[in-house]
Amino acid sequence: MTDETQPETPDENQAQAAALIEALVPKIAEAILPKISESVEVQIGGVLRKNDELLDKLAKQKIADDEVRKERAARSSGFDADAAVKPLRLSRADALDVKKYRAAKAEAERLGVSLEIVSGE
Repeated sequence: MTDETQPETPDENQAQAAALIEALVPKIAEAILPKISESVEVQIGGVLRKNDELLDKLAKQKIADDEVRKERAARSSGFDADAAVKPLRLSRADALDVKKYRAAKAEAERLGVSLEIVSGE
C-alpha cells in the first residue's frame, strides 16, 4: 500500500531532493543577494569615510610639519620674517645726528632691512 505522492525507493527520494535544491538555490540567492549587497555597501561606505578622515588628518599634519620645519629653518638661519618686512625707521631729527644715523644704519644692515628716514617721529 504505497501512496503515489511518496517515492518508493531511496534513489527516487534522493533525485527529488536534488531537484528541489536545484530549483530553490537561484531563488534563495536572488532573495539574499540584495541584503548582502546592501551590507557590503554600508561597510565600504564606513571604510571610505574613515579613509577620508585619515587622509585629511595626514594632510593637516603634513602642513603643520612643513610650517614647523620652515620656522626652525628661519630660526637657525637668524632670519626674522617680521623684521625683514619692516624697515628700520629713524626720525629726520635723529638722522641729522651722525652717531645716531651710523648706529641705525649698522643695525639695519645687521637685520638685513632698509633704513627709512621719516619726518616727525
